[in-house]
Amino acid sequence: MPISMSRDQYEALLAFAAGERTDEEELADLQRRIDAANSVRRYYLNIRWMERGGSAPSRISLGQEWPPTQTYLLKMDRPIERADVDTVLETQAQSPVYVTVTDDTNGVVGWTELDQWDFNT
Repeated sequence: MPISMSRDQYEALLAFAAGERTDEEELADLQRRIDAANSVRRYYLNIRWMERGGSAPSRISLGQEWPPTQTYLLKMDRPIERADVDTVLETQAQSPVYVTVTDDTNGVVGWTELDQWDFNT
């Protein structure tokens, strides 16, 4: 799918790529505006897991403080399928157990066991 943008948006994108601009919120806003202008919908799924034989992460409250090495934010421009999550686990985890997911991009609420997640909604 071709994506179009204004000359100003293109120049801003080049400035971010060159490291001349670094404001993450400004970059996210640029992406939202380009996506909206091109009818692009993005899908997100936060994935976290424990490693078999490891210990449970300590002091976890409402999904926070989970080890970054056992967390992955999957981003796609099409609906996410179970096979996409399986691919992430194959490439990012060693021996994952107790896999949970949420569509909350901040990873705070909605954590659900992977086998209970409804990929059709």
